[in-house]
Amino acid sequence: MKYKALRQACSGMTATVALLSALWICPTPADALTVSELDFTSGSIALKNGSATIASANFTTTGEIVMGQYQPFPEIVTPISITVPFVGTYTFSLFTSAPNPTPSGSTSGSTITADLTSLSANLTGFLLPSGGLNANIGGNAVGSFNNLTNAFTGLTWSHGLSGLSGLPSNLSVQFTLNGTAQLAAVPLPGAALLFGSGLAGLLLRRARKVLS
Repeated sequence: MKYKALRQACSGMTATVALLSALWICPTPADALTVSELDFTSGSIALKNGSATIASANFTTTGEIVMGQYQPFPEIVTPISITVPFVGTYTFSLFTSAPNPTPSGSTSGSTITADLTSLSANLTGFLLPSGGLNANIGGNAVGSFNNLTNAFTGLTWSHGLSGLSGLPSNLSVQFTLNGTAQLAAVPLPGAALLFGSGLAGLLLRRARKVLS
């Protein structure tokens, strides 16, 4: 009888540990989770004049945007080239830098958002200075998120290029990324820890009482 009670207590403590582990690694789909990195496997860039797209190009290599830090060129992705008909080719060499905050992101249900306002590019091409022109092209991005696979699609933002020397007014760039988000570990709520430790203590106390 005593050993049966001890086994029951051990089983209860095992179940408690399992429950707490599940709370740790299995957040519900509606939970807001912090993104630690965006690993994009495909994407595109569109150059627009107002609402009309005058040129576009797909990314030819994969890349990554790390949250919480600045990345110099070419850590994000290799240079992206886009050819404008009757004008020439423009190349975007991406990097992140101050004064805008470091990239950050989060998911909520089927939506992913990211603050990519620190994203900049060294632009080279027709009518631009020979050494290129550094310009901020970042923005606040929104896309769709699959909370089962951590895949994101259509993470999109736009940025106007008006005011840049050598470029026509009313120009803007639109970026779209698809890939997988790496998520930060979910801290176990304090209430769950208190509940688990209290339950384990009661079970252990019961087992000792039976054995004494």
